[in-house]
Amino acid sequence: MICWLGNGINWLSTVTVLSPFILWFLTAISIPVIIHFLSRLRIKKVDFSTVRFIKTLERSTMRKTKIRQLILMLLRIGVIAAFVFMMARPVTEGFMPGWIAAELDSRLVLVIDNSASMNVKTDTGTFLERSISGASSIIGYFGEQTTVDIVQTCPPEILYTGRINDPIIPVVLESILPSVNNDNIWSVVDSVVTRDRIYEPIRECIIFSDFQHRPDTSFNKNNNTRSKWHYYFINPGEVQDNLSIDNVEIINRIKIPNQLLKLRSRVKNSGRIYSPNTPLELFFNDHRVGQVISDFEPGSKREFIFQAYPGIQGILKGKVQLPNDDFEQDNIWYISLPILENIRCLLLGSSQEDITILKMVFSAIDPDGEFLKIEAQVQPSLNRLFLDDQDVVVIHNPIEVTESGVEAINNYLRNGGGIIWFSGEMDMERVHPDLFDRIGFPKPEEVVRAGDGFFNVSLPEVIPEILSNLNVRSIDKEIPEFFQYVRHTPSSKHNVHLRLNNGDPYLIEFTKGSGYVFYLTSLLDLNWSDLPVRGILVPLMYKLLILAGTDEVNTSPVIVGAPKWISLDQDILRNQWEVETPSGKKELIVPDFNREGIMFYRTTELGTYNVFLDDELYTSFSTQLHPDEALYNKITEDDLNKNFTDEDHKWMNLDSDFKQDFMELRQGKSLWRTFLLLACIFLLAETLLGRPILQQLKKEDGIE
Repeated sequence: MICWLGNGINWLSTVTVLSPFILWFLTAISIPVIIHFLSRLRIKKVDFSTVRFIKTLERSTMRKTKIRQLILMLLRIGVIAAFVFMMARPVTEGFMPGWIAAELDSRLVLVIDNSASMNVKTDTGTFLERSISGASSIIGYFGEQTTVDIVQTCPPEILYTGRINDPIIPVVLESILPSVNNDNIWSVVDSVVTRDRIYEPIRECIIFSDFQHRPDTSFNKNNNTRSKWHYYFINPGEVQDNLSIDNVEIINRIKIPNQLLKLRSRVKNSGRIYSPNTPLELFFNDHRVGQVISDFEPGSKREFIFQAYPGIQGILKGKVQLPNDDFEQDNIWYISLPILENIRCLLLGSSQEDITILKMVFSAIDPDGEFLKIEAQVQPSLNRLFLDDQDVVVIHNPIEVTESGVEAINNYLRNGGGIIWFSGEMDMERVHPDLFDRIGFPKPEEVVRAGDGFFNVSLPEVIPEILSNLNVRSIDKEIPEFFQYVRHTPSSKHNVHLRLNNGDPYLIEFTKGSGYVFYLTSLLDLNWSDLPVRGILVPLMYKLLILAGTDEVNTSPVIVGAPKWISLDQDILRNQWEVETPSGKKELIVPDFNREGIMFYRTTELGTYNVFLDDELYTSFSTQLHPDEALYNKITEDDLNKNFTDEDHKWMNLDSDFKQDFMELRQGKSLWRTFLLLACIFLLAETLLGRPILQQLKKEDGIE
């Protein structure tokens, strides 16, 4: 009983009346009490025949009469009290009491998330369409003293600022278009609510979003400013049917027409329903070259590997595709790959003998000179280097590297060039330290000589990709012997593919910018090793050429909405350049002559962009969905409690009764209907209980 009373008191403490002066009429509940006591003063004299009859009447009739009169009094009190409370317009305690917000100047920030994940389809429209409809439906609940800011997230923009009763507001909301960009919604909200010149005492922010990621640390910097705001987080719903391609990875690094390409794709079921017999397909240049069919349980994740021949030279445009579902933006993963046509190669040697042996090796790779475009220079000092027009630079036994040479190498690697470096007797006093400190080359320590013996290469248990598929009958028998080499200590940024049997590195790979460097610690010289006469030399050098010469800077994907840099050769900068979007629109582009390339900013579509040089395809690149737009990253109400208190935020789902639910959440639920119903119930009970009883009247008439 005590608990029940306590709960009742707590409930009453959350109720507010909008017309409190009406409560003075509660004094009318004294009328039934006065009538009750006055009726007890009325004494009716009755002559009874016997004392026994009097005692029997007292024990039965009088007790029932008193209880009945007491209940009638309480019912009449309840009727009067219920009618009074009904007229006083009681409401439950709301997040923002309506009478306060209506009488004071207030500021409303209405944020509509139009990012990629808001394109999820439902039976009543997309998440974005439902959010716009919900926002339009609640505008009328705000007073005329309200100033509203309508904000979209992609791109971030305040579309309207003005009075809430402006008839143009529905038009502004309908003008918000869907996009495939990332929302970054917390930065948008933070920048809007922390603006200067917001003086209204009542401040509310309504956010329609699917909330794909948590607020970051920067969102907590202005807590003192944001604490003056009341937030409503409106969730448009949950996705039901969705399979997403989580990632597509090119496994092998060699990309030539006559070698299989291996692609690993990962698919996740982020929906709530089982997806049976679902095809996953691989397309090269709009031709299907692979397919797999599988079942996916809700929440499951599976990986698949495709193998297919490119079949062409040049730019290969492909995609991995799933059937359409409730969210189509993550059903296709686009790829663009350069399949080598030819390699422009510059040979730099410290002597003519070095150039001669290098030419012999590369002539064995391409006797007709159709694949390799060779240029050779004797240059023991790497001073003034012109490398921009080269795909691969082979440097053999450099003696000196000047500061300008280091700068040229750094720019070349940053723009996606490839270097094959044979280290010999380098004069460290004539080498600029930026070669090691800035670019990251391994630093030579000393020349190690085997004397009368030799050093072997220790093959690892797992053969590295560089040594795989070399078309060598027995790789163990083709491993060279080394008579001398240069000792280096690799860093954590260096990938050592091959080591000598004493543990020192022989073949090192590292990256700088978008370029690759393959660094060998011994020379192509019979005084250093017998590699020049080994059968492994030609296939190994061919593979290093392919790896170093594959420039993927121009074809590498970017996140949709991010700028894309296209590197160009100097001699074609002044030609006509066009970029074609996935939807087929073409745009003329002016290159950056200082940086020798094109910076393209308008990557607003998902798909493959084509870059044309004088109406001929030069390169292409693809755009990918931002990771924050993946539907399985969605946060919940509990995740927001770390950044917001219960007093300054509310979480709502965008249901069919959203308009009514929002009004009750914001202003409190109106209770006048409840009290009207109680008054009717009390009145009906009083009528039934207080009606005259025919048998009782007959008894009273008989007694008289």
